[in-house]
Amino acid sequence: MGTVYAAHDLHLDRAVAIKQIRSGTAGPAARERLKREARIGAGINHPNVCQIYELVEDAEEIFIVMELVEGEPLTERLHNGALPLATAVPLVLSMLSVLEELHRRGLIHRDLKPSNVLLTPHGVKLLDFGLARPVIRASIDTMIWMTTPGMVVGSPAYMSPEQAQGPTVDHRTDLHAGAAVLFEMIAGTPPFVRDSVVQTLHAVVYEQPRCAPV
Repeated sequence: MGTVYAAHDLHLDRAVAIKQIRSGTAGPAARERLKREARIGAGINHPNVCQIYELVEDAEEIFIVMELVEGEPLTERLHNGALPLATAVPLVLSMLSVLEELHRRGLIHRDLKPSNVLLTPHGVKLLDFGLARPVIRASIDTMIWMTTPGMVVGSPAYMSPEQAQGPTVDHRTDLHAGAAVLFEMIAGTPPFVRDSVVQTLHAVVYEQPRCAPV
C-alpha cells in the first residue's frame, strides 16, 4: 500500500525512505492502516525490521519517514525458481524471529508473504505492518483476534484455514504463513494457489498442498 521514495534528510544528512499515500486516492481506512504500520514499526527494535523515524500527516496526505534499505523482494528472487534448503531455512528463521517479537507484544502480522520480505546484503527485513492487529487474551493460553463478521483480510495463498474463513485468528496464523513462504521457497510454488481467489481460499481450507515434481 502506498508509494515509496528514496530521499535524503537534509537536517540529519542521511538517506531515508518515504512511504506516502494521498487522501485523494485513498480513504480514511488506508490512512489509518499507514498510521498503524508506523506505530507498530516504531515500537519494535529488531534487526529484521526497518526503523521508523517519523509519521507526518496533514489534511492532504500522510507519509512515513523510515530507514532506507537496499535489497530485493523475496518475490523477485523466487522468479528464478526454488531456493536451496540451506538458503531458505535461515531466511524463514529470520522472519520467525520478527514474528516472535510481535507475538510477545500481543500482535499478529496477518500478511506474511514473499512480497513483504526484503532480502538485503545484511539479512532479511520484514515489511508492512499495516494489517497487524492486537489480539485479545481469551484465556490463560489462548489469544485471538476478532475481525468484522464476514470480512477476510490477508493474502489468500498464504492464509491459514481459520483466516480464510474469517472468524477469529491468533498467532498461529502467522506461523502458518511462515510455513507457506518456506514451502514456496523450497518447492518453487505456493502450497495453495488456484485460478481465482475463491478457489484458492477453498483449497486453503479443504485441500492438501500441491508440490511440483523435483
